[in-house]
Amino acid sequence: MSSHPLWNHSVAHRLAMLRPGTHRVAYLAPKPDYGTFRYRGFNPTQALRDHSTTVSASYFFYSDLQIIDNLAEWADTLVVVRAPYDERLDAVYRQFHNVGKRVFFDIDDLVFDRRFITLVASSLENELQEGELNQWSAFINNTGFALGLADEVITTNTYLAARISEVVDLPVHVVPNTFNASQHHASEAVRHVKKPETSGLRVGYFSGSHSHSLDFDGVADALRLYLEGSPQSTLTIVGHLDVPETLQSVSSRITRLPFMDFLDMQGVLAKVDLNIVPLQSSPFTFCKSELKYFEAALVHTPTLASRTPVFESAITEGVTGFLADSGTWLERLQKIDALGSDARSTVAASAKAHALDTYSPTQLAHALELLFGEQK
Repeated sequence: MSSHPLWNHSVAHRLAMLRPGTHRVAYLAPKPDYGTFRYRGFNPTQALRDHSTTVSASYFFYSDLQIIDNLAEWADTLVVVRAPYDERLDAVYRQFHNVGKRVFFDIDDLVFDRRFITLVASSLENELQEGELNQWSAFINNTGFALGLADEVITTNTYLAARISEVVDLPVHVVPNTFNASQHHASEAVRHVKKPETSGLRVGYFSGSHSHSLDFDGVADALRLYLEGSPQSTLTIVGHLDVPETLQSVSSRITRLPFMDFLDMQGVLAKVDLNIVPLQSSPFTFCKSELKYFEAALVHTPTLASRTPVFESAITEGVTGFLADSGTWLERLQKIDALGSDARSTVAASAKAHALDTYSPTQLAHALELLFGEQK
């Protein structure tokens, strides 16, 4: 599901988005996808288009380089979006550096530091054997090399910024992930969805990939115990996830939904009482952004997340959401259930206000104007 109508535009259209008289920023990603490219390439481009008069941006993919001879002729600054080093990327770096134009490297995950190769691979449940391990080693080494060739780095949070500064002596800028205008519109369209006044909780888990199975496994027993003790409660699982055997006893109250378009997902988020974001405790998961929190907040749904540095910074306990330490998930679920719908609604309203104020396209455009405005 890499292609999407939101970013399915011709090269000519995307080149025209780089407006004369502005500081023009070209985002380059290997290919489109619903994850990194959407948050780090498409969302910044859309935010600057709608909310900036001084900086313009557009997004490009490796396939476009067969048509565009020299991207540096069209843009003043290049932002490389989590791309491993190869011949194509080397050529684009040279195009910009040969004419004195700056290159930023945008990285949203711990996939650039060779010290964490085995941690990253094991966290994603990849076998630590020769074939797969060699692939991960090559990807991480090449990504780290490409990062080191840039002039400056952009990343998603302060924890990840600190890890980057341990391996390269470059300026590192924190620009958080944000929602885009289409997500906001989709969320507003379902904001009147009524959550039924029933006992128990309708819990939702939204998984983007199989890589989160270990995160979910860590709370599966707590979810089973909670559901067994709360017969009115249900669990909805969306996306790629193998349901652990430990949940078989409550399987009749588990709804499985396939991976879906991120706009459609807002409607499902609006129908649950609580969005859960369990994470393992490791440097790899500490680098994950708070996007699941603010996307749920847009539809007035509160979040219970693992107490990682990023979520602890984003969520004010009991005010804009809830945090759980390892081993406390059952207790936290029970207490959130006991709060009642009115109290949870108050938390959800505070979370939405925080999301709109902190993770909006307007805030993103402002941050990027400050960052790229300095490049003139």
